[in-house]
Amino acid sequence: MVFGWGKKKDDAAEQITKQDQIITLSEIESILQQKKHEKQKSAILQTKPLFEEIQKEIKSIDKIISHLKSDNLKVDDIDKTLKVLVVRSKSEVIEIISKESKKTIPQVSSYDALLKSSEVSSHILKKIGDVLGKNSRVIHVFAKKYAQDLKTHLEIITKNQSAISKQIRDVSSFDSDALAIKTIAEKISQLNNEIIEKTQHIDKLKEFHNECTDTITSTEQNIASMRSSPQFTELLEYQKQIKQVATQQDNLNKEIDDEFSKISRPLGKYVYVTSLEKPFRVMLENLIANHADTISLENKDAILTILEACMKGIMSGTVSVKETDKSVAQITHLISLLDDFIARKTDLQSQRKDLQEKLGIFDSKQLEDLERQLERAKLDKDDTESKVKTLQTDLDTDYTQRQKLVEDLQSSLVGASGIKYTIQF
Repeated sequence: MVFGWGKKKDDAAEQITKQDQIITLSEIESILQQKKHEKQKSAILQTKPLFEEIQKEIKSIDKIISHLKSDNLKVDDIDKTLKVLVVRSKSEVIEIISKESKKTIPQVSSYDALLKSSEVSSHILKKIGDVLGKNSRVIHVFAKKYAQDLKTHLEIITKNQSAISKQIRDVSSFDSDALAIKTIAEKISQLNNEIIEKTQHIDKLKEFHNECTDTITSTEQNIASMRSSPQFTELLEYQKQIKQVATQQDNLNKEIDDEFSKISRPLGKYVYVTSLEKPFRVMLENLIANHADTISLENKDAILTILEACMKGIMSGTVSVKETDKSVAQITHLISLLDDFIARKTDLQSQRKDLQEKLGIFDSKQLEDLERQLERAKLDKDDTESKVKTLQTDLDTDYTQRQKLVEDLQSSLVGASGIKYTIQF
């Protein structure tokens, strides 16, 4: 290794475990900038003497070229064709090296100047190396006494230029490492924000969950209180009675339908031959379509008129039936039952109306509202629990991912700075 670079790296590695600093993510940028400045400063200090030596070696090469320039290399004693080749090679070497050796490598006062100086010295080295390489055979055969000196000086320049390039690569490598470190830090910062947002969201959801729980408790208490009131007990009794009345109404409707079904055929034929006025025809159609609903005290006279007219039609033959006497008897029987049907129907309707009015003793709407409120609160509570569970799973994943990134970050910082840092949030 050149100038003990390998030794310094080993010393830095030995110091890693001896230092442990606590920092925040926001401090990483300044740490990297400071470390970069230190590396650039170190590179400047390390390369200054190297550039000075390169400049010195270039001057030595220039002196050798000056001697070569005045040396005829005894070309007069060789073949003319070969002489031309040697003279041409000598001229090219002298021209290129004389031109390059006159160049001055800029002073290294900053890292940018170091890069510029390296570019200049590298260009000089390439030009000299290329022309000597191109004319190597001629130099070694006809200018042998200069060849070794040129090679020695060129090797020193090459060695120093390699050491300079290594310094530059080290700084560039640090820049690459620093960029990777900042990328990891940005990912951690983004995860931190997500963790904060999810944590806050979970807290809000838990608060809402508690509100739902309180709502459920208070609503259940209110519902229980309403259900245990005397009014609610009476409500249940009235609802029971209403169901009983409804059952009686259904039975009555079935009884009415059964009686009308016996004369459905005569009525069905009578609708086509009736000479009754339009209101009666409409009533007849309703009676055929829905017997029980059509029967009422208000419709009694019209229904009697229709039934009697139908019966007369049967007896006169206008309404054709298979058994005239039987149909007439059935209509007569239905007419005899009509008052009873209407009375019973009216009574049941009255009972149901009275019971419906009594339902007002209890605020059923309030109870229904409370039950809907309870159902919503339970749904909201279940939904909140599900969301909290999902968010908590995501949060656990975020924490695991962040820990992995933090470990990568701390490891990268050790590699880049030689210092062990602990990231604090």
